[in-house]
Amino acid sequence: MPTPTGSKGPTQSPTARGRTPLSAVNGNGRGTFVVPVLHVSVPESVVNAGFWGALVGAAALGAVELPLAALIGAGVVVARHRRSH
Repeated sequence: MPTPTGSKGPTQSPTARGRTPLSAVNGNGRGTFVVPVLHVSVPESVVNAGFWGALVGAAALGAVELPLAALIGAGVVVARHRRSH
């Protein structure tokens, strides 16, 4: 929540407001994802396989045009490559 102008009170970080950082939820912050409602850990490889399978399936069935699916896939690959450095 923003602090009113002129207030000299201390600011709080997001974790101080009761939110748990993702790295604390899944242990090391890498390798697993947590399903929010069910609180179940899902391995990263399963999430990756599901994403790529859904993208290929949508392109194969015609729900997404092939050039758009290629653009989405390339964007994901670039984003993951840039994040790892």
